Amino acid sequence: MTKIEQKLFEMAKAVQKNAYAPISKYQVGTAVYTKKGNFYAGCNVEGVTMNNTTHAEMNAIDTMVAAGEKEITKILVLTNSSTPVFPCALCRQKIAEFSHNAQVIATTPKGKLKSSTIESLYPHPFLLKNIGK
Repeated sequence: MTKIEQKLFEMAKAVQKNAYAPISKYQVGTAVYTKKGNFYAGCNVEGVTMNNTTHAEMNAIDTMVAAGEKEITKILVLTNSSTPVFPCALCRQKIAEFSHNAQVIATTPKGKLKSSTIESLYPHPFLLKNIGK
């Protein structure tokens, strides 16, 4: 892992402990690294109906946007699975909206990694330019 990836991993691991997943028990921690060189983290927060669940990736991206940033360079997703798991389609869409082909890193608690780009994982996102903006 690079120094940036190590810091993303440490941040995701720290916030993963705070994930609220009483139903699925699937705790996820995410950290993003921005074009400006800043780091933001988020965890999943389940709702009892599961409809109002906030995914860790969305939580981290929302925190980034609240801080005034809008471009992801790298995003690391840490799950409690034994194999690395890439973000779901909803999260891929959200990542794509704030990325110019960010590196997406999926990892396990033991540091087993898989890496891809958002363009490879989600080649045809729906973006502002699709609606003429």
